[in-house]
Amino acid sequence: MFFEVSVNLLNKKPSITDIYPPNGDSDRNSDAWLPMEKTKRVFFVTKLSNTPDLEMLTMPGVLLEEDIEDEMGEPIIVCCKEAKAGCKRGSLTAGLSPTERRLRELIQVGAYGAAINHTAALLALYGQGRGKQGHRTTHSPQSLQIWYIRIALLVKIKSFAVAQAEAQPFSQLEKPDIFYQYYPELYGNRTGSMASFNFRLLLAELPMICGKPKDSLRKLFCIWATIKRMLKNLKQGLCEDGSSSISDTDKTNSLKLWTIRESKVMYSIVNCSCSIKDYALAIEMLVHLCERDGAPKHVLLSALGRLHLQTGNISDAEVCFNESSHCGSNSVRGLVDKGLLAIAQNNYEEAYVCFQQANCLDPSNIMILNNMSVSLFHAGQTKEAIAVLESAISSKPVGGVHESLILNLCTLYDMQSSRGIMKKFALLRQMSKYSADAPTTILEKLYG
Repeated sequence: MFFEVSVNLLNKKPSITDIYPPNGDSDRNSDAWLPMEKTKRVFFVTKLSNTPDLEMLTMPGVLLEEDIEDEMGEPIIVCCKEAKAGCKRGSLTAGLSPTERRLRELIQVGAYGAAINHTAALLALYGQGRGKQGHRTTHSPQSLQIWYIRIALLVKIKSFAVAQAEAQPFSQLEKPDIFYQYYPELYGNRTGSMASFNFRLLLAELPMICGKPKDSLRKLFCIWATIKRMLKNLKQGLCEDGSSSISDTDKTNSLKLWTIRESKVMYSIVNCSCSIKDYALAIEMLVHLCERDGAPKHVLLSALGRLHLQTGNISDAEVCFNESSHCGSNSVRGLVDKGLLAIAQNNYEEAYVCFQQANCLDPSNIMILNNMSVSLFHAGQTKEAIAVLESAISSKPVGGVHESLILNLCTLYDMQSSRGIMKKFALLRQMSKYSADAPTTILEKLYG
């Protein structure tokens, strides 16, 4: 079929809280990480007031030389100019100095290109701006958080080449100047990683995002191995690095935090396995996740069933969906599972009814509407399929600007008539009223 029904529940849309963690996220247990042996040796050298070799240091710098919006091309600028001129968010860009608060505002309104430009200005204040890659620098939790935001936003707009090039100096965040121990004059005896766990996970997932999933799989398993060592230390009553004992309260809190983070890594391994079609590994990981204490079994069993659908194993998918229902799967999820199973059995009318019922219970779920459109299309009702997506976008102009949904609508326009290009331009103008930047894949759809 021309586009797939979404079956992977393990990815979620990034939110502002992913980029700006809540207060308290810089506690000892959150910062903990086990440095490699060669990194520990550099800490010892630093205490002796010696300077390590430059290749042991992280020396990042901004590489993108021009504003992001300039790369969109004249046709898109012309197309969106009118809508952008009347948009209230224009007042957000006037006369403000580069601040993290300003960066937060740009991300919240979806002005990702402007936000990326803003990170360059912020990093210049830390001596890590344009032309500074390869120069010695001093890191801080704040500067590393801005780098995390910048690379995440470059991925968001699918500027993968720049994201890879700017991420390269960070490697796997194992170099000594990423740790507090490297700066005893600033942080005393504080230990751990100044880079957030989210940044570490993003760098591990970046090769997969850029089409090299096997590299990501290797990095993810390295992270998982480190977390297992930390959890082993914690279960023995020691702190994460095994250097000293901790209180029962600290032990409980740390075990909870790192067990959750271990699950995140396992979810990433599932997604990475699916991207290389290693479904056996993906299924094995999901089974392990289901067996963990406190795991949301109904969600995981539903995901496992959808993975079985991807492999064409309809009978096992049905078993998983039934188990998910018995574990307390809500009615919406159960209806969606039933609809997906009906699609796999080529019963598009029944699938549409299931998705329609799910939509009545959860009208805010855009992907349910997308699946309704899929069912209508395969039932030979192209006009009705288009109407569902157009209605979703017009009635939910913010939530409806979903990349998969927009791409599906563009594809349907192409299939319906030769006038599809005009409809796509109208769609782009509508999008620009509610999201500052059009997704790159949409632009490729228009001009590819």
